[in-house]
Amino acid sequence: MRRSRASRTRSGRARSRSSVPTSWSSFARSRRLPRRPRVSDQASRRVPVLDAAVNGLDRVLRVLLTVAFGAILVVTLVQIAGRNGLLSTMTGADEIARYLMVVTTFLAIPVLTKGRLHIAVDALSHYLPAGVPQVWLHRVIFAIEGAFYLFFANFAVLVVGNYQRTGQTSAELSIPLSWPMLAIVTGAVLGGLVSLALLVRTFLRAEEYADKSRQGFPGAERTDG
Repeated sequence: MRRSRASRTRSGRARSRSSVPTSWSSFARSRRLPRRPRVSDQASRRVPVLDAAVNGLDRVLRVLLTVAFGAILVVTLVQIAGRNGLLSTMTGADEIARYLMVVTTFLAIPVLTKGRLHIAVDALSHYLPAGVPQVWLHRVIFAIEGAFYLFFANFAVLVVGNYQRTGQTSAELSIPLSWPMLAIVTGAVLGGLVSLALLVRTFLRAEEYADKSRQGFPGAERTDG
């Protein structure tokens, strides 16, 4: 009996000693100062309405581009089969493929603008230091892009109006030539709106554009592989 009581006493003391560091460490952790937000934490913040609109438009255009490219492939294969006598020739296949190429080319402008995938000279981005110069470089780029796209859209509207006044139609499909030109106007307008939305975002989330390694804009030094 004495041995059992002694063993219980020793085990109780051991448990009390082992519990001291645990409680002290938890107390020390609770007394620590809150961690300062890092750049990565700030960069993960979104602008709900603006980002949702741009991302939604991007997804819709990607679906349309995928469908258009698939249609081009089908029309081309049918035309090849018709020329080899495997199928009957398709009337206006060349024009369909040509106009779909116009549609995909100009509807891809907003997608490329949002993804920063177009060709650009990266000298300024490479040599300017991180911080405020990089933020203003983004703003200048987005402003120039938006102005160019909207100016181009205005020019395309004039061309569409000219086709409508003259009543020109395609040779094989006999559709108004102003119809394919509407894709040019749409792509230019959407590209300008996306550029302006990204410009506004540089003022709402300026810290995300201060580090060259974080933004996929023309000339950004991506380090995420």
